[in-house]
Amino acid sequence: MHRGLRIFSVLTVLVSYIMLTIGAIVTKTNSGKGCGNSWPFCHGQLIPSSFPMETVIEYSHRIVSGIAGLMIVILAIWAWKAFPESKRVKWFGFMSVFFVIFQGALGALTVVFEGVFARKAALSLHFGFSLISFAFVALLMVHLFQLNKGKSPEQITEQRKRDNPISKRLQYGIWGLAAWTYVVVYTGALVRHMSATMSCGFSFPGCGGVIFPSFDSPAGIHMLHRYASASLWILTAVLLWVVYRYYREREDLHKGAWWSLILITLQAVSGIWTVLSGGQLLIVLVHTSIISAYFSVLCYLCLQVGWPKKKQSTQLDKETPVLQP
Repeated sequence: MHRGLRIFSVLTVLVSYIMLTIGAIVTKTNSGKGCGNSWPFCHGQLIPSSFPMETVIEYSHRIVSGIAGLMIVILAIWAWKAFPESKRVKWFGFMSVFFVIFQGALGALTVVFEGVFARKAALSLHFGFSLISFAFVALLMVHLFQLNKGKSPEQITEQRKRDNPISKRLQYGIWGLAAWTYVVVYTGALVRHMSATMSCGFSFPGCGGVIFPSFDSPAGIHMLHRYASASLWILTAVLLWVVYRYYREREDLHKGAWWSLILITLQAVSGIWTVLSGGQLLIVLVHTSIISAYFSVLCYLCLQVGWPKKKQSTQLDKETPVLQP
């Protein structure tokens, strides 16, 4: 009955992913000023008089972002009308629209920023909000497909909570891991926007023989991101162990935890490969893509365990180890 809506949701996720990818290309190729200081048009023109490569890349990003934003708005309205009783559809749709508009506005501001650090910081925030919008679009797509299977996902989640209650410590741990991932994403975005990708040369795991360089230098920013990323892998591995140790009946948590570990491992490999390859564009794009998928999976796990509530059994809290960054 709602096949068209679900197909459109998949297309919207794909276009949103392309938007993130082209944004990474803009950063990697330093094409952010390809259209000068004018927005939304390029050099004040709907069709620029000349098309150097940086203009093509920057204007393509703006066009794709506009298409993605329009598709997200259409998807949200369509989903609201198709499933007016679903609170999750309304929530995911609203957050998708809010953040795609917010990141678009922030992207416009970065065009007119002239202060070097202010502009770099704004660009980092721009990517972070784009990532949140992508995660909510992906969750909306998953939810729309789940709504096609008898009971609503909300009913299935509540049934799972009753049959296999979740520890508040695990809830806080998963939500904390998602929040910490978001912080780490910003450190990675800052590395790119400060042109610090190769600030340690080709050395790994150290930085030219230095383990702790000054964190107010490009090398220090780069190493800070490495250490933060390593903590993500450790915390994700602990998450998988906790899920298998205490929640054997929760298949949804098992899948989410396994995918989290697989993706963060691939993310680590792509990060190392980025350094060893000298920051090749294709590898940087893979690096950006994997962290987007990883963050979306963590958001899915947050959805499955729910927000920590005050009234809940404390028995599991005594048995389950703390998982917080």
